[in-house]
Amino acid sequence: MGLGDLAPDESSLVERARQGDRVAFGAIYDAYQARIAGYLFRLVNDPEVAADLTQDVFVRAYRAIGQTRPGLNLKAWLFAIATNAAISHHRRRRLVQWLPLTPTREDPTVAGPEECVPERAALIAALARLPRDHVACFLLWAREGFTYEEIGSMLGISAGTAKTRSYRTRLALARILREHEDST
Repeated sequence: MGLGDLAPDESSLVERARQGDRVAFGAIYDAYQARIAGYLFRLVNDPEVAADLTQDVFVRAYRAIGQTRPGLNLKAWLFAIATNAAISHHRRRRLVQWLPLTPTREDPTVAGPEECVPERAALIAALARLPRDHVACFLLWAREGFTYEEIGSMLGISAGTAKTRSYRTRLALARILREHEDST
């Protein structure tokens, strides 16, 4: 769901929300809450923390939407807030492990790279071994469908850096999963 995916009038919804219309922001929340929650769950691997972070994301978005510029890429903006919330959570908690992809029945989001791997646990373990900033680029590209330009803008890096991080993550995942296959 990006600009144009929700409905042709998403830009007017965003504009109304920018002007303080709570009903318009409520429609934005309804349209994006499940995807943001699923994304955050993959980043923190804790349903309660993901739910709390999802609320934080939308509170931050509600408070900040009035300061955004017209033509806001709503999807990219919300995912950037979510990514920053997850990174801040990890910094606060100083977590050693990071398990971004764990299946749940409540997760209504679209299929992702983990469905391509017969052993989901191997993928989870492989992703946990990689740098978080690289995995975030990979998830935003492979699972959420953002372009490298959008990812770069969201994370404050160049599109080339986003592409490189995603590529390196794919190579590392392939190597780690190959090693796992060879050892089983």
